[in-house]
Amino acid sequence: MDGRKWSELMVFALGEFITIALFFLLSKGPLVFYLYMCLSPLIFVLLCLYLKDVRSAVRKMLTSRDLVIFAAVFFIWLYLYSISRNGPLFVVETAYFPAFLEEFNFRFIMVVFLKRYIGEGRAVVLQSLLYSVAYSNYLVFSPTGYPGFYLELFIIDNIAMACIYGAIYYLRKNIYIDISIHMSLYLMDVFLPASMGWIAYISTPV
Repeated sequence: MDGRKWSELMVFALGEFITIALFFLLSKGPLVFYLYMCLSPLIFVLLCLYLKDVRSAVRKMLTSRDLVIFAAVFFIWLYLYSISRNGPLFVVETAYFPAFLEEFNFRFIMVVFLKRYIGEGRAVVLQSLLYSVAYSNYLVFSPTGYPGFYLELFIIDNIAMACIYGAIYYLRKNIYIDISIHMSLYLMDVFLPASMGWIAYISTPV
């Protein structure tokens, strides 16, 4: 491995370690939460600028026609939340976190960078495992929330959803569809009757 590839690997590993560590500690208090909200996009920008493959993929993503789909989904939810008086600001917040931050990191940066070393298919699987590790903070800090078999279901659900999101990126080569689905699964919850609440529950990490 030449010097450039080695330095890229180190920068990637450091950036991801900081990002996932902050994510894992989100429930420890508002300070960690705001650090994650502010630092993670800065880390993503640095990774995009330094990692050649990621930088090239960003250029392609910005010109993708799927951006129109995301814009349509975003404004539809903004309209629905406005007329239902549920607070349109929540749509913006959800689009940013968890949808954008999670999809851009796990399904985009990780897959684009790691596919050079292990292939795109394996990169999709690996990011799903790391995604599940990041969300295991709920199991560590709130173990009573997932008693018995629910713990195994929580882990399986996270891995499965991350694989699905990863497969969508694998097919489309951008994350606009991923963000649209991720955001919609969170936002639909307030409009579902109680008997259908399980749909949003099993389709989102928490």
